[in-house]
Amino acid sequence: MSDFKRYVCWDVENVISTIQTEAVVASPAVFLSTHTPLSIQRSRITGRSFNSTGENVTEEDVLEDFLNRRTNTRTLLLPVVGESGSGKSHLVRWVRENIEPSDDRKIIYLEKSKTSLRHVINSLLDGVEDEEIEQIRKDIRHATGTFTAASLARRLITQLSVALADLGKDAVAGKKRQLVGPRGISLLLQDPLLQEQMLEPGKFIPQFAQHFLNDRESGEERRPRFSLEDLPLSPDAIAGDMAAPTRQIFGILMSRDELQVLAVELLNEQWDKAVQELSALGGGRLLGAMQKVREIYARQGKEIVLLVEDFALIQGVQGDLLDAITETSEREGRAVLAPMRTLMAITSGYFHDLPETAATRIATSTGGFVYNLDIVLGEGTTGPEDIATFVARYLNAARVGRGALESAGSGSVPNKCDDCMVKSLCHDSFGVSADGFGLYPFNRPSLTRVVHSLAPQENPYAFVPRNVLGSGVIPILTDAYGTIRKGEFPSTFFQENYKSVRGIDQALPNGVSEDIDTHDPLNAKRRRTALEFWADAPTELVNLRQGISEAFSLPDLAIDGLHEKQHISPTKSDRPIPQKERSTPTSPPQKEPSSALQRRLQVVEDWAATGSRLTTDEAKIIRTIISKSVTYREDWLTPPVKPVSLADTEKAGWYTKNVKSNQVSIEDASSEAMSAGAPIVLKRNPATGEFFKSLLRLSADAVDEVRGKDIVRLASIADAARPAMRERVAHSLERTDKDLIAGLRASLLGAALAGRVVPGMPIGTLYAAVFDVGNEWVRPDVSSRTEAWKERLDAHMQHRSSLVESLLSSLGIGQGTGAVHVVDAARALPLVKEAAAEWDLSAVELPQWVKAAGQPLRAGWQSVVRGQLQALRTLFGEIRERFPKTSGSGERLVQQVSTALQMAKAEGITGPLERELESRAAAVAEADWNTLSMLEKDLSRVDDNLQDSSAESLLAVAASIRSPHLREMCDYLTVADSLLDTALTAARMQTQNAVSDAAEQLAGLLGEWKQAVDNASTHAEAGK
Repeated sequence: MSDFKRYVCWDVENVISTIQTEAVVASPAVFLSTHTPLSIQRSRITGRSFNSTGENVTEEDVLEDFLNRRTNTRTLLLPVVGESGSGKSHLVRWVRENIEPSDDRKIIYLEKSKTSLRHVINSLLDGVEDEEIEQIRKDIRHATGTFTAASLARRLITQLSVALADLGKDAVAGKKRQLVGPRGISLLLQDPLLQEQMLEPGKFIPQFAQHFLNDRESGEERRPRFSLEDLPLSPDAIAGDMAAPTRQIFGILMSRDELQVLAVELLNEQWDKAVQELSALGGGRLLGAMQKVREIYARQGKEIVLLVEDFALIQGVQGDLLDAITETSEREGRAVLAPMRTLMAITSGYFHDLPETAATRIATSTGGFVYNLDIVLGEGTTGPEDIATFVARYLNAARVGRGALESAGSGSVPNKCDDCMVKSLCHDSFGVSADGFGLYPFNRPSLTRVVHSLAPQENPYAFVPRNVLGSGVIPILTDAYGTIRKGEFPSTFFQENYKSVRGIDQALPNGVSEDIDTHDPLNAKRRRTALEFWADAPTELVNLRQGISEAFSLPDLAIDGLHEKQHISPTKSDRPIPQKERSTPTSPPQKEPSSALQRRLQVVEDWAATGSRLTTDEAKIIRTIISKSVTYREDWLTPPVKPVSLADTEKAGWYTKNVKSNQVSIEDASSEAMSAGAPIVLKRNPATGEFFKSLLRLSADAVDEVRGKDIVRLASIADAARPAMRERVAHSLERTDKDLIAGLRASLLGAALAGRVVPGMPIGTLYAAVFDVGNEWVRPDVSSRTEAWKERLDAHMQHRSSLVESLLSSLGIGQGTGAVHVVDAARALPLVKEAAAEWDLSAVELPQWVKAAGQPLRAGWQSVVRGQLQALRTLFGEIRERFPKTSGSGERLVQQVSTALQMAKAEGITGPLERELESRAAAVAEADWNTLSMLEKDLSRVDDNLQDSSAESLLAVAASIRSPHLREMCDYLTVADSLLDTALTAARMQTQNAVSDAAEQLAGLLGEWKQAVDNASTHAEAGK
């Protein structure tokens, strides 16, 4: 292992101080050391646009043309056009650095960062001593020193409104006539609310005011003109107090798009006038001053060279300045004004939108040509080399450092690689530019891919130097300085910010990514990025070059079993070995997939490897196969759902046709939002991409190419999703746990109505009762049940068999689709326990199959239970009133009454109830009078008012089976009591007549019984 592991040869401070995105910022030494010849095209001006002539020129050609071209007016204006960041100001700066000093030349340089009007005017008038010019300087200082940015912005709106109001209809043409004059768009600029909208942050006027007074920050772009976004045309802008004329012009603009465009043109056309009036430059003062400057230098025999880094700098004085720098030098055959050469950078978009007068002046003064820096690299063979040459100079500067570059002087640029101890391995692995500068930590493929990733989407081959440096080289070097030394590069930052451009650069094949996940899961993301960017996305898993592997801490993998281990041998183009040059194991010939399948496989490859969307057709096939596999893997042998058909699963919402994302959710599939709550969620990753390919091959009957591990994964996914499918089917068939608990509770309550169970019984008893159809259930104490109780019991029992059969089919196991032979206790027992936790259905939503048997147990259920308890309490009270607890056994009582009646009959003491009493006595002959004590004990467990006791405690007392003779006991005692009164009266009369000893004995017996009953009644009243 060499010393290249985690090696860095730059530091962040040098990166920041030497790699500048603004040409003017760097010192001359740094600027020249990093300068790379630009690709420039000569383009012909056509109106306000330009077209390439196909002629490529060098910077030296531009310098030669600029300094030596002769025109009949002795003025020259050469525009340098290009998009923002294309290197326009860099070219202007390079021209400046390469103009030899001369006594017959005055150079005026307007830096793009010096945007204030004071600096622009001072630069233009620098070195000229004249009273009129000095007065302009003073006026400018006064004007710019009077305002703040906010106050200047408001004054500019007012001045622009005046300029538009003063504009006559004869000064414009066409539809613009509707917008000028005192009742035109000037009214919008006078409305306070609309003014506030035009002064919002980000709008043109406040930005201009800020730059007008102060120089801009480095890297900050200056808006060159008004745009549609600056018009205050939001519908919310219509205020109730808006003046009628203002409302009218506002409505006209809102309704007609073409007038909005014309309104913006008018604002831009009148802007110079508004600025000049406000800055004391109105009335052509700047034009006059520049003419005087040219006169003075003409007398000195000097030529003026004006270098402008940004045409937007002269906003507000654009017209006068263009007139001044393009005005002919000669009048009446003699040179009156100094010759003037102007090199001016103009953004391409701004050039296209130039006012007509400015465009005409430029076209006339240029000879009809511009120099175009909107360059395209990468489509030809020179693209990667040009990119490498450009970036390598900056990489070298970051290694050398600003101090060393400035000390070296302008004649030579030190190469840090010359004395580097790892030079050989570094250059062999990462590459070197044509100038001898190493590309580390980049190589040609990685640089090309980074440039493409930063290019505008509509022009992916565009090379924008400012973007390449500011958004590519600088942040990557800054990040890599730390992450390489930690063994974490390519870092998460790199992975997230730089992506291969689809259709331009080949993405790393998904199969390679999956192999990386298998062989290097710890460094999978870093290795994937390294192979894609630094190895140019090889078609199979290979090891990186030695230097890349060591520097990035990505050691070689043992991939002998995958294919023959190899390195990418160093090549000048830093490309991976072509497939045809690689040694790969011989494999059996395979059938070529159909074109339709091939297209589908490519769609999945793009989805997995490049992040594109998975199209609808492919997603549909994949979802269908996965969904069907779930149904095939389900045997339906376990409750609560018996075997069902595909039609049942479809009805339940488990679709096998037209499967949606709420069932099988695929990340970034077309027309479907990612559904995290779906039972099957498939995220984008290499393994899933290869899995999808196997599914597509299955659908196309290309089974020979289906990987075995993907079939295993399909089965695993199906098994994992079976519970979700069962849940959907259970929900559709109303067999969820919630539904089953409702059914079990209804069954328990029905069993309680029949007296088979009550709350608190052992779970085994409850378990047996819920699955009992109740065909043999007979309640023996029906005579003591209320009518409401009996009616609900009858209503429930009519439907109980259907309820129990549904429970058995849901929780039992049968033979095929036949009768249930055994209940799955492991499944059912917990549900029975939960059902028995609460004995009330009033708040439970009943499944359809429970409603018939459960409805009698819902509405008014608690009233029925309390009514039954009250009936028992009343009946028991009536019994105790005539048969006190202290009276002994009931059998003895019946015997005593029978003896007394026989004695009374022998004495001729009888009554009309004698026969009825005998009948009642026969009815209670089998009665167990001891059950009264149990009833009394149970009734004592509930409150007298029945409101403070729980529903379960009330039901436990009310539902328990009582003696079948309670009503007969009460009836017997009632008849006996009535007969007692009659017999006792007669017995006393006979006793008074001393008829016999038996009569006296009977009277004593009946009196004793009567006294006991009276005592019981008194005790009962006291208790109450």
